[in-house]
Amino acid sequence: MSKSETNPENLIPAAALVVVDDDKCRILLAQRNPKLKFLGGFHAFPGGKQDPGDFTIKVANSVDVETDAAIVCAVREAFEETGLLLVNGGDKLTRGQRASLHDDLVSGRSTFKEILDDWGLWIDATEFIDAGLWITPKFSNIRYRTRFFLTSCPRKQTPYDAIDELCSCEFIEPEKVMDRWTNEGLLLSPPVFIAFEEAIKQTNESGAFDAVHVATALSRRSNEIEGLITEVRINPHVRIAPLATKTLPPATHTNCFIVGEERFIVIDAASPYEEEQARLFRLVGNLMDAGSECIGIVTSHLHPDHFGGERALKSFISEKYHQTVPLIAHERTASALSGRVTFDLLIEDGHKFELIGERHDDFTLEVLHTPGHAKGHLCFFDVSTGFLISCDNVLATGTVVIAPPEGDLTDYIASLRRMKELPGLRSLCGSHGTAVHDAVSKIDQYISHRLYRETQILNYLQAGKTEEEILSAIYGGLPENILPLARKTIEAHINKIRRDGLI
Repeated sequence: MSKSETNPENLIPAAALVVVDDDKCRILLAQRNPKLKFLGGFHAFPGGKQDPGDFTIKVANSVDVETDAAIVCAVREAFEETGLLLVNGGDKLTRGQRASLHDDLVSGRSTFKEILDDWGLWIDATEFIDAGLWITPKFSNIRYRTRFFLTSCPRKQTPYDAIDELCSCEFIEPEKVMDRWTNEGLLLSPPVFIAFEEAIKQTNESGAFDAVHVATALSRRSNEIEGLITEVRINPHVRIAPLATKTLPPATHTNCFIVGEERFIVIDAASPYEEEQARLFRLVGNLMDAGSECIGIVTSHLHPDHFGGERALKSFISEKYHQTVPLIAHERTASALSGRVTFDLLIEDGHKFELIGERHDDFTLEVLHTPGHAKGHLCFFDVSTGFLISCDNVLATGTVVIAPPEGDLTDYIASLRRMKELPGLRSLCGSHGTAVHDAVSKIDQYISHRLYRETQILNYLQAGKTEEEILSAIYGGLPENILPLARKTIEAHINKIRRDGLI
């Protein structure tokens, strides 16, 4: 079934715009507000979800109803977010007039249709090149079905930070973007990464690139995967393959991390499902077909959504490439999984994996033993990029279950504080969801939340409340299937409170 024939109801229709400054061969890029729930802190193209009003605006040289509405959405969002009015007839407007119309739109005094009609402005579909359909990965808590288009920026207009959803809005050369992605931890969603990657591939000696080629390449690559993003490049050393696992709701997938390129390890090849395993085999196989070496398959901890596919991956590599790759875990994890998984190598805090990236660069991935969520829980820190693979200790959204006797809140808070103090820490990604732009702030939020919850529970205990009464007071609105985990969280807090001598 093709992508055009499917649009599940849980996918939000959206559109985005790749805006090119033809004179200087630059592409418009901005940073999403770090506080946004979806891709906060990532750098992106202007865009957003469709509005019913987008279907009411007629487009010159119409393509079809859906495409016309998507183009209108992209143009409207670009105007809202960057102040660029990418319409015909706009050259007669002054900068002040455009600013006034922008204020009318964002304040709700005028609809986008009213602005176009009142000022004799119109959108021409021929000025927008299809750049493909991209569907948010399945691990995301919010999922979009986004149409991308490419267009040129009018010469008399300059983008700016028009609303607080985007900041640092600027036209930038593709080489500079990829340099910042490599050296500064810039986070890019897959379509944005591919757009700049394709622009660099065919940039000539004078620094010029063919914008049509970029759009065509984006569209072609989206067609190859039917729009569904299944792999995310976080930085030159880390790629993520979200795999369906038997995990706890609301999560449905566990991130499998492939760290390194010419010499790499795989962390949490956890899916027990053959289709998901085959997808991981393709990713690993692509690397090994190019001559890369896998030196280990690591299980981060004992929970069932973090193991289950490691033996299948080991067998795949052995049978196809005649290499024996060790299964690796912490001793506490190996002991807990005895009889289910046989590990070849046990590692402790301070272990170092010496890996090689895609640019032939040697780098070290440091292992951190970070108990709390699980006794043998491991995190992994790439010193060279300041990137932390936090596994189940810190996630992009939500909190982490601490379930005794395996979970221990005293250990967990100590692990969080240790992670926060890692030198050069920039960003992180946990086992569920997307990467986090500001790792230190996110870990601070986790610590503050736990300490707030501890104070809350302590106050209830001092008031004579039972554990069931505390559960009802704090977690009364949770679904029934989640309440057992909430009970465990309360138990973990009470254990810590008692250990600290507070009651």
